Amino acid sequence: MFQVLLFSLSLLQAGFLIPGGDGVVMTSSNQNIEVREFERVLLPCKYDLERPQIARLEWKKIKKSQISFVYYAGGLMKEYQGRAEMSKSNIILQKVTRADAATYRCEVSAKDDSKSFAQSVIVLIVFVPPAVPTCKVPSSGTTGAVVKLSCFESEGWPPSKYTWYKDNLALTDNPARVKASTNTSYKVNRTSGSLVFTTVKKGNSGKYHCLASNGIGQAKNCSAKFMQINDLNVGAIVVSVVIVALVLSLCGLGVCYAHRKGYLGKKSASKKRTSDDKSGSSSNKDFKHTKSFVI
Repeated sequence: MFQVLLFSLSLLQAGFLIPGGDGVVMTSSNQNIEVREFERVLLPCKYDLERPQIARLEWKKIKKSQISFVYYAGGLMKEYQGRAEMSKSNIILQKVTRADAATYRCEVSAKDDSKSFAQSVIVLIVFVPPAVPTCKVPSSGTTGAVVKLSCFESEGWPPSKYTWYKDNLALTDNPARVKASTNTSYKVNRTSGSLVFTTVKKGNSGKYHCLASNGIGQAKNCSAKFMQINDLNVGAIVVSVVIVALVLSLCGLGVCYAHRKGYLGKKSASKKRTSDDKSGSSSNKDFKHTKSFVI
């Protein structure tokens, strides 16, 4: 028994017998790591080798199908120098920015192991507070019409949710459920940031602004803008229609009067006589020419 143990130790020292014998093994698993913008984060890469040797370590960044090196040939790439450092095989990023949000892959190669390659994947999610949203509020509208207000910002992560305010009072997502609501003809979409009045009323006049929030940092709102809703001026429309009708009627009467007086007929007759005179003159010339030819 003692001789067998000595033989096993000799094999172990010679590198022929390794407990497990699985080659290079990645002990840090694939994972998602969440961090707020401008904070510090550690990207782990831990592994075990089958035989004592210097393994080849590489870190790669994958974003939008583009692959670039972070750590290669024993050193950090230029863009990471000064704001990143290596801790053994791990990477520590200082003051993470939204541009760092990507998939990172740690790759280890050990040529002397029975399994010579292993890798782990880390998805880095960078939380970013919302920016000031862009709000579009019509300056005016007419009662009964469809009026749409929009609000959007594209910098925050996760994507922002939007809340609309009228005269500093929040508009509910479902006004039909609010008994005190005086107008249930609008719809709020907190995801897209739209506020749509299907049949706007004069009472909807007021100052509107939108608030963007995603639970990260401080929520941001746009400047309030006033929207004036006016009643449809039926009287002015009727007057306009009457005036147009009178003008058309007068034009028609003028044409009829000119026709009865013969102004239009005289002009046509004059044109006809002029045409006949020209025709007759042409015929006389032809006749004289014929007569002269006979003689």
